[in-house]
Amino acid sequence: MEKNNIVKDLIIMFVTENYKIYLKENNIKSIEEKNIEKIIKELYIEKKDNLKVWLKECLKEIQKDEYMGDLAYNNLMFNIFQDDKLNCKRLELEIISYQKNKIN
Repeated sequence: MEKNNIVKDLIIMFVTENYKIYLKENNIKSIEEKNIEKIIKELYIEKKDNLKVWLKECLKEIQKDEYMGDLAYNNLMFNIFQDDKLNCKRLELEIISYQKNKIN
C-alpha cells in the first residue's frame, strides 16, 4: 500500500469519526451545508495537532518495521499541513460527500 494513500485514508477516517462525534455532541443528524465550512475550520484548527499525533501512531502500527522514520514523517506532515485553507476545503468536500452518501 502506498504511503500517501494510507495517510489520506487515515485523515479521512479521523475527520469522519470527529464529524460523528460532533453530530452526537450537538444532537443533530447532519450539518447544514451552509455551516459545514465554518465547522470544519473550527474542528480542523482545534484537532490538527491531535491528528498529527494520531497519524504517527497509526503509521507506526500499520508499517511496523517499514515505518518511514520520524524525519520522513515530519517532512510528509509539513507538506500535508502547509496549506490550511486548501485542507479545510478538501475536508469540507469530504463531509458533504459523506453526508450525501449517508442519506442515500
